Order: sequence, then C-alpha cells, then structure tokens
Amino acid sequence: MKQTKVLPVLAVVLCLPGVVVRALHMLNGFDIATGLPAVGDAWVWYFTALLVLAAVIYAALSVPLRAKNNMPFEQLLGTQSVGFRMAAVISGLLLLVGGVGYLYLTMTTGEEDAAGWAKALEIVYAVVTVLCGICAIGLAKAQGSEMTDRSAKLTLVPLLWSCLHLLVNYRMTCVDPKLASFAFGLVADVILVLAFYHLARLLYGKPRPAWLAFFGAVTTTVSVSDMGGYGLSRLMGVPIPEWSDKMVLRGCLSVAACILLVAELFVLCREHTTTEISE
Repeated sequence: MKQTKVLPVLAVVLCLPGVVVRALHMLNGFDIATGLPAVGDAWVWYFTALLVLAAVIYAALSVPLRAKNNMPFEQLLGTQSVGFRMAAVISGLLLLVGGVGYLYLTMTTGEEDAAGWAKALEIVYAVVTVLCGICAIGLAKAQGSEMTDRSAKLTLVPLLWSCLHLLVNYRMTCVDPKLASFAFGLVADVILVLAFYHLARLLYGKPRPAWLAFFGAVTTTVSVSDMGGYGLSRLMGVPIPEWSDKMVLRGCLSVAACILLVAELFVLCREHTTTEISE
C-alpha cells in the first residue's frame, strides 16, 4: 500500500511537464489562420504519449486499493485533515464563483443561430455549478464526521454537474473547426464524469476505490495540463487558436473540480491499519 501514497503526488507533479508539452503543442501544432491542425505536427503525439504513460503509472499504483473494496466509506474518506478541508473549500468556492460568472456570460452574450433550449441548458449548467460548489464545501465538513444518508447525497450533485459539464462542452465545440485544440479537454471531461461516478459509488453501489483513484488522477493530469498549457502559450504572446471566454471558464471549472478530486485522493491513498480494514 505504501506505493499508492505516491499516486496523488504524481497526479500533481506530472501536470508540470504536461503543461509545458501542451503549450508547445498549442504553439506549434495549429495553423493560426484557420485553427486547424498543422501538417506533420509531432507535439500532439508527444503530449499523448506523456498522458498515456501517466495513465499506465496511475493504473499500476491504483491496483493495491482493490483490497479496500469492502471498507466503509467513513474509513476510506473520513478525515479530520485541515489540508483536505482547505482544498475542498477552495474547490467549492471556485466552482461557486465560476458558476455565477458563467451565468453572467450566458445572460449577457449571445450566439448566432443558438436555439432557446441551448441557452436554457447553459443556465441550468451554471446553476448546478453553483450547487456543486456548495456540495464540495459540504463534503469538507461531512467527511470529518459520520456520513449520513443526507450528507451522502452531497456526492450526487458533483456527478450531475460533471455530466452537464461534458454535455455543454460537447455541444459548444462539436461543430467548431477548432475542435482539435479542444479534444484533450473533452477527453478529460469524460474521465471527470467517471471519477465523480466512482466517488458517488462508494456510498450508492459496490465501492471501487481503485477506479476512483485511477480516474481521479488521470482527469487531474489531463485537465490541468490542457488548461495550463493553453494559459502558458497565451502568456508567451505567440498567436495560437483563441478560445472563447466560456470555453476558458469551463476549462477552469474542470481544474477547480480536480482540486476536490485530488484532495479526496490524498485521503483515499493514505495508509490504513489492519484493524481499520478488518472493521
């Protein structure tokens, strides 16, 4: 189990080379005039190889957690850690503020030929984002005491939010000619849904902590590398395919959700005594 403690640390550390390689991909992998992928670009393969390597490492480090399948949620994720509470609250506040900001952008900016249902979907998404932030803050408190049926429901809103997040992101980008520059973010959003699904599954189904650790680590590395690389390439002042304000904000919300997942990973991957497991 000791090697599993390295998993959340690696999920954060590997974001650093991920950000650099993703930035180089953004700078060299696209035609600025059209936003389409550049012919013969190798950086997309370097970035993909880095993410695949990270996923293989995470899979290997997650395997020992299969021994905890029968451990109660309170022992798996119960914690009095101040660091966990701070991270969960920060994640929740970022989601809450981001949700309000996204609602403002939705109400004040329009899209050409956008259907009414599409705008309604974005409004619902913004509201659920705010609720997700509140639930993240609630989890910080709930995991420090005994989980009840009421507090367990706090895991369901982030799952709903992640599904809406993926749906809105896909709707906004699926017909965009610049889709190639968004592709890694969409992959991260799919894995984000799976991570929150397995978080909720700890209370509402057969617990699979190894899957939670794996998907949580992967989506963190991919999301942070994707958004960090875009931000770094913008800071360098070199022309790159520009994302809309909403696209950037949704990417930031993915990163905010990953802060909560990383906090959960540090608790999940800590060592448990034999007595705890037998109980």
